[in-house]
Amino acid sequence: MDIQPTNTEYTCILFYNSTSELCQESLENIKQYISNHEKELNLIIVTKEEYSKAGVTLTRHLNDYTGVAFDDSGRTFKSFGVKYIPFCVISRKNRVVWCGNSLALNDTTLNKILIQ
Repeated sequence: MDIQPTNTEYTCILFYNSTSELCQESLENIKQYISNHEKELNLIIVTKEEYSKAGVTLTRHLNDYTGVAFDDSGRTFKSFGVKYIPFCVISRKNRVVWCGNSLALNDTTLNKILIQ
């Protein structure tokens, strides 16, 4: 199932693994932030897992502001220099404005990013 999220000014890329409790916690937190700022921010969940392993769990998160990408080759992880998960990158018009452990992201930080 390919669904592209609605275009927004900011994109949050969450590097994720479905077996990680920290990733699951991070995803729930970020989904809450997205719902508070959905006109400004969308979410792309990126996983190295195969669709057969993580697809069912992740596709339940799909909506107008959330998409899922399966990075079987790990190319996207490598391009962003991801060394640990959960890891998050927030970009504005294809320019990174924040990156780090997605569990460190909170509403205060996100509000500062969105008013840049």
